[in-house]
Amino acid sequence: MEVINVRLPDKIAGDLDNLAKKHELTRSEVMRQALTIYLHIVENVGTILRPFVFQVKPAQMDYTRHGDVSIIKTPTGHAIVTGSTSSGAIGPKELDEVKVTGAILGKFLARVALMDVTATGAFPLLLSVTLGVEKEPTGNQILEGIRKETRFLGLDPNQVLLENTEDNIKTLQTGVGITVVGFANEPELRLARTCPGDKIVAIGRPKVGKEVIPAEVHGEIADLRNVGQLVQKSYVHDIAAVGTYGIAAEARMMAYSVGRQLKLFNVEGLDLNKSAGPATVVLASVDSEHVEDLKDLFPKPVNVIGEIQ
Repeated sequence: MEVINVRLPDKIAGDLDNLAKKHELTRSEVMRQALTIYLHIVENVGTILRPFVFQVKPAQMDYTRHGDVSIIKTPTGHAIVTGSTSSGAIGPKELDEVKVTGAILGKFLARVALMDVTATGAFPLLLSVTLGVEKEPTGNQILEGIRKETRFLGLDPNQVLLENTEDNIKTLQTGVGITVVGFANEPELRLARTCPGDKIVAIGRPKVGKEVIPAEVHGEIADLRNVGQLVQKSYVHDIAAVGTYGIAAEARMMAYSVGRQLKLFNVEGLDLNKSAGPATVVLASVDSEHVEDLKDLFPKPVNVIGEIQ
């Protein structure tokens, strides 16, 4: 057995003596056990410091779809949530069918994908934008709108935004796609929490195409801030942004996801089958006792459109 002399600061020597006395051991035995444990830690430091998620194999991942988002659950208790949307022939270019500025187009594209991801309870970490237009001027105009929308969530566009443009071929129509990647702790996901007796509440009115901009000016449509408000309320169970398929279809999907039926209500002046375009309506399944509380949150159209049975 080799003898090693070690100089220790007074405090550590004092702690060593206290431990030895407490456990009726010699100084040498305490030091031997401490070094044995420490050497084991150092030998495995890569495993200890490296996040466990990187040791997970693809076969251990659980892939599911929920409406317009994909969820990848890991055995570590985390989830990666992705949502995407696209647009064609809408923008400032010569052959675009619906004429809007690039900034407005970017704002609504980002809003749709961000609403889909944040509605699940995940926090967006990355936005990937594929632009079928030149960078200057159209691409930068669209990116301006996207950057503005991401700031509503406290995100720094310089850190979270990836972009790619078409600068080799002249384009006469606008085409854009956007994908948002979010992260969540699995227990915090708002998926399939809807309960029997819940009321389905619609925030905003369905608008599409040229109707969208005037409706936003008049406070008639839902937005990203509204989703953030809903996520913070414990009496709100599931949240879903409504798009092309309309309110009724999205509400049925919310009910079917928990194996229940949906009773739809007739709401005067509200077309439940109309396209809601770029997520102009948000649905929430709500504890029936808190419907009025929810209505008080929003200075815009709020309607109870159904009940979970």
